Amino acid sequence: MSVEEAQGLVLAHDITEIVPGKRKGVAFPKGKVIEKEDIPRLLDLGKRHLYVFEGPVEGLHEDEAAVRIVRAIINDHMEYTLPREGKVVIKSTVKGLFYVNTRHLFEMNRIKDVLLSTVPNRHPVGVGDEVAAARIIPLYAQERQLKRVERTGAKGIIKISPFKSMKVGLVATGNEVYSGRVQDGSSTVEEKFRGYGLDMVGKRIVPDEISMIRDAIRDLLDSGADIVVTTAGLSVDPDDVTREGIEATGAEVLFYGAPVFPGAMFLMARLEGRYILGAPACVYHDKYTVLDLVLMRIMAGERVIRDDMVKLSYGGFCLHCPECHYPMCSFGKGV
Repeated sequence: MSVEEAQGLVLAHDITEIVPGKRKGVAFPKGKVIEKEDIPRLLDLGKRHLYVFEGPVEGLHEDEAAVRIVRAIINDHMEYTLPREGKVVIKSTVKGLFYVNTRHLFEMNRIKDVLLSTVPNRHPVGVGDEVAAARIIPLYAQERQLKRVERTGAKGIIKISPFKSMKVGLVATGNEVYSGRVQDGSSTVEEKFRGYGLDMVGKRIVPDEISMIRDAIRDLLDSGADIVVTTAGLSVDPDDVTREGIEATGAEVLFYGAPVFPGAMFLMARLEGRYILGAPACVYHDKYTVLDLVLMRIMAGERVIRDDMVKLSYGGFCLHCPECHYPMCSFGKGV
């Protein structure tokens, strides 16, 4: 009914106010009794007509419907907000990796009047980060629609895998570093480990000698490392023998080379169920590389295989923006 006729009746939906560049929020919440002094402001907001509660209404209100959608898909390590302007937001309660089954997500959005949106697959999240939101288009939804929502949600659309507590060891290679001619720059990698919550069991600096690289890796594994990361020595230069040193441990090289820039000469191997990651020299000067992408997957409990690296080619090109906003960008999202 018209705004003037709604005086004394109960508003059936939130009224949003948008001030460009300043704010967007609820000016009049659902359930408010419309008073005479509200009418000028409603008209200022461009509202000539309102929905009000008048007698029994069939179906579920947008707030209740949004909550039903969210409850149908929410999983461990998540929580949801109260409805606001008909929308409910899902947030992470842990630090980890977010996953979305796009096939089921698209199926959900093919249900009439249902809207569900998420962040990209394998998006790293922290405590309190928003990962998804849901709402319906009309003011009310029918029960049959929401039953279909619940059947689709039961197939598993989203999940968060918390980062595991893991131990890491670091092997910095290079004759120039070992001899002291060049200062060791691997402190940036150590800082990265701390940022991910990894427990560092030790660090070894070795020359470009196969046997010493091999022994350093084995020593760190014997010290309890779940992951050993080597730095540099992976190019085609004759002095670069890090790959040979990793192979000399008896580890199985899963792949050498990744379609990711920076980090193309990356190597990944497994030995007795633990990972050895050969990181190229770019980890010394690039803030985010393929090392970050693989570390997070391992910490989330993934068993990384070669096909995973092939898929990283989609989104594997870092644009080196003047101001880095990772992970709020395309880098490393893959398919």
